[in-house]
Amino acid sequence: MSRVIAKAVLAGESPAAAYGMSWVPEDALRVLTWQERGADPAETLAAVAVAMGLDLVFVPANAPWAADAVRLLRHAEVASVWAASGVLGRTAAKHGWDFVLTRSASEPGALAFHLSDALHEALVEVRAGRELRTDAVVVADDLAGREGWLVAPDFALEALVPCYRQIIAEVDGPCVFHSDGDVRALYPALAGAGFSAVHVAVPGTGSIERSVKAARDARLVPVGGIEAAALLASGATRAGMHAGGLAAGGAFVICDDGGISSAEELAAYTTALQAARAAAEAG
Repeated sequence: MSRVIAKAVLAGESPAAAYGMSWVPEDALRVLTWQERGADPAETLAAVAVAMGLDLVFVPANAPWAADAVRLLRHAEVASVWAASGVLGRTAAKHGWDFVLTRSASEPGALAFHLSDALHEALVEVRAGRELRTDAVVVADDLAGREGWLVAPDFALEALVPCYRQIIAEVDGPCVFHSDGDVRALYPALAGAGFSAVHVAVPGTGSIERSVKAARDARLVPVGGIEAAALLASGATRAGMHAGGLAAGGAFVICDDGGISSAEELAAYTTALQAARAAAEAG
């Protein structure tokens, strides 16, 4: 699959299945490819993408090697997804999660200035990706976790979604939203803001299935299906077969959930992708 088709899948313009990879630590990439410490991360990422037969790869926008990675991926015909932090995460990085969560619950108006400052930074980062002609953008803001929402859904709707809408206005291509946890209640608003896809990062096959269905109901392309925690715990082949079965419902990007942290998990992910391809083709 060419990067052009992968981009079409992310945009919801093609009913095909594409295969991707989200955030993976540099050390895991390096160890998997048997490279020495200090190897060029951009070259390593591109080499892994080609070896795994990936159609698209997340590129962390704040990485010093991000621009080189975009160019190398383009040369390899792999779509680059420019991964930029959202306004909530940026604010928390500066002032701490306790500050952000407390204010969002008791004095949401007090966060307005800080969110505006974070929005400016996000826009600068997204425009840099546009200048590099990246194929898509992911806005990553953790609004929830394994135990539930970190901020109230109403706060997300009123304070954060308008910021996302401004970010999307600067994007020339598909835009994906990422949050850990179950944020299905926000899917219709995210679609209304202009997102074309959502990265699913919830634990358990049942939760994954519900999130994928909710995404499609909201006319968002699901990105995910393979839980990193399940790769070693319950088996990579099983995780891949489950993800491949989800592709039967239409446009779908089979991808990890952002939890890969080691070379061992990354190797297991390769096995999962092979099983996913077989299951998707059989379906």
